[in-house]
Amino acid sequence: MKKKMEFVVAYASDPPSLERLAGMLSRTFVDAKNPVDSVQWELSQEDGVIRCQFPVGPGPHGKKHSCDRVGKVLAEYTLSEQEPALLRKLFRTNFGLRDEVETDALIAEAVSLLDGEPDATGVGWMGRGRERRLQKLAAKFSRYLEEHERLNLEGFLRFRLGDYGAEVKEAAEAAIEERMMERQYQEFMSLLKSMVEWQETRTSTIHVLHSGGHAFRLLDEEMKPLEQEGDLGPEAFGLPDSGEPEAEEESLVVSRLLAASPRQLYIHTPEPESQVIRTIIGIFGDRAALYPDLPAH
Repeated sequence: MKKKMEFVVAYASDPPSLERLAGMLSRTFVDAKNPVDSVQWELSQEDGVIRCQFPVGPGPHGKKHSCDRVGKVLAEYTLSEQEPALLRKLFRTNFGLRDEVETDALIAEAVSLLDGEPDATGVGWMGRGRERRLQKLAAKFSRYLEEHERLNLEGFLRFRLGDYGAEVKEAAEAAIEERMMERQYQEFMSLLKSMVEWQETRTSTIHVLHSGGHAFRLLDEEMKPLEQEGDLGPEAFGLPDSGEPEAEEESLVVSRLLAASPRQLYIHTPEPESQVIRTIIGIFGDRAALYPDLPAH
């Protein structure tokens, strides 16, 4: 008769979630050749536990092998079930969010931040964060199961996965910060757009020649370089100063266009989706028209 490993998994506050965990455990241990060698479990709704029996593999490392398999399931369950619940609780208790749609969007953003991790070279985003978390959690669950017969998931997350909890909290804070920055940006854009709509036009036509990246030239209706409008710089319109040359160049372009207040804006660019071009179009709206090629002159 094959050896069995027995233990109890408790998660009293969320029985439906525990049912999903039971299903995940069952699928992991199903063996088509030997159906008997699968997980046996009993879910108790009253005390919120799963009483489990798992087959122990052959050899001196049989128990460890089985614990590794169960640990991986518990890690997957933690990421797919408990992580979103933990983020939702953080957004509600730490940041006072009550809007479910906004909370769902922030949860997705936080998970994306957790999953998006650069590779070893630091070049590009490979999304390896989830796999790293999965392996780390699986190892901790496996080591615990080798020595204990009762696992309380809520207690384990709170007291034995402190570094993981801190990582999730950091992602929640980053998602909130990004959302606030995006909201401030949208409010600022609306303010500039309103200013353009109420501002008296001073120039009939301006051509924005964008050859890519941060290279811009501004021409008037006669295709001559646009003259500077007094001493108005980016700060006159509340445009941000990041201290970076590229961002400073973009702010200067936007401030010069605001100062000139053209009736019609022709934007010639090979990169219509670049941030600065989208910003200009967002501010000037129907006054702006996009052209893929530079004008012949």
